[in-house]
Amino acid sequence: MPEVSRRVVMTSALGGIGVAVAASLPAAPAIARAVLPANGAESGADAAPVRSLFSPHVGRTFRAVDGDRDLTLTLDAVQDLAPDGAPGDENRFVLLFSARGSTAADGIYRLTRSGVPGVALFLNPIGPRGTTRTMQAIVNRTA
Repeated sequence: MPEVSRRVVMTSALGGIGVAVAASLPAAPAIARAVLPANGAESGADAAPVRSLFSPHVGRTFRAVDGDRDLTLTLDAVQDLAPDGAPGDENRFVLLFSARGSTAADGIYRLTRSGVPGVALFLNPIGPRGTTRTMQAIVNRTA
């Protein structure tokens, strides 16, 4: 008879609790609306990164802070996560930002914009170096 370790028992129990909690959460767009304060000001807690938080702000600027750097980023595009992403999926998308200057580097940034809750995302520069750098964030919240 195979032995069952404490690690296996704890992992199974914690996994079951996580599934139960996740099943009781509202859909992602409802989460995005629920974290916005009534007056539209920034909240202190980070929100779940969902498409509906970013899509209305294409062409607008966000502040990105990682502790060492404080960048001003312009949101250039919100794209579907290819090739198997469902068009318009709230939880699977790519964000493309423009960053001016040479201080843009990969890392976990807290993105903020007036009237939008803060979101923590990993951003990395893509493409050639220059005076303007493209920063990319990939959101894939299916697992």
